[in-house]
Amino acid sequence: MGEFSSWLSKKSTRLWLLKGISERVLWTIQKILDWSVDYFQKKGVDAPRLNAELLLGRALELSRVQLYVQFDRPLSEAELAAYKKLVQRRGNREPLAFILGEKEFFSMTFWVEPCTLIPRPETEELVERGLEFLRTRNPGPTRVLDLATGSGCLLLAILKNFAEAQGIGVDLSAAALALARRNAERHQLGERCSWIEQDLFQTWPESLSGPFDLITANLPYVSAAEWEALAPEIRDHEPKAALTPGPSGLEAFAAVLPQLPSRLQEGGLALLEIGADQAAQLPALAAQYCPGLQAAVHQDSAKRPRILSLSKF
Repeated sequence: MGEFSSWLSKKSTRLWLLKGISERVLWTIQKILDWSVDYFQKKGVDAPRLNAELLLGRALELSRVQLYVQFDRPLSEAELAAYKKLVQRRGNREPLAFILGEKEFFSMTFWVEPCTLIPRPETEELVERGLEFLRTRNPGPTRVLDLATGSGCLLLAILKNFAEAQGIGVDLSAAALALARRNAERHQLGERCSWIEQDLFQTWPESLSGPFDLITANLPYVSAAEWEALAPEIRDHEPKAALTPGPSGLEAFAAVLPQLPSRLQEGGLALLEIGADQAAQLPALAAQYCPGLQAAVHQDSAKRPRILSLSKF
């Protein structure tokens, strides 16, 4: 890693570089951040400054605000060695969230691991729409089903913000469900939810028969060709099975849509995240597989198709 690696090989008595004739420059917080930004830019890392600050904060156990007020503070050799390991991982395009081990979603912090997708801001709009729907209903016990739950962030965000709801999260991955359980306990929601390991392409168990007031799903919907073109952070580190269901990207929808009509409560709603290029195809699939449900496509804040809603009225 160039100058940084060279520095790390020196003994503590040489914790400085000669600059000009007599000025001694330590590896301060400011200096190492500036170096990291340049390094990340060369590696193609998005938001290099933010990445550098969060990683350095983790290495030093400081908040970003604490970093700002200590820019002139020199780092010890042990601190620099710890930071170097984090920088190398990010330079290899490992996702920041996996390095930190957590990600914020809907103003909640969730544990994340490579067995699940990293929660994304655009999925928060599905939570918002689900909560808006639940708040328009008569108060009382509410059942929520979350398909392909992963870290559990979607279901848990809904439960956290709607006290009358109980939920079930479903995923193919036992490791993902173990992580979801940890996240539920982290947010004191463990008693209001349960978790079922299930392949959605196979026959669904009786425990998923419903009826449910709200069904949410962030199914794999990336086509095989699109997956090949994804950024290294996604393609090389997030679980492929959670991203792409097959060549077209529509395979999971074809498996799940026929299951929804019988599992939705009268007056219930299903919300599924979709790819922007699937907006024309999915309403037709819904009409084929979900007779009696009213389908609509909704845009996200970037004006891109993001959510397929299916209403049972």
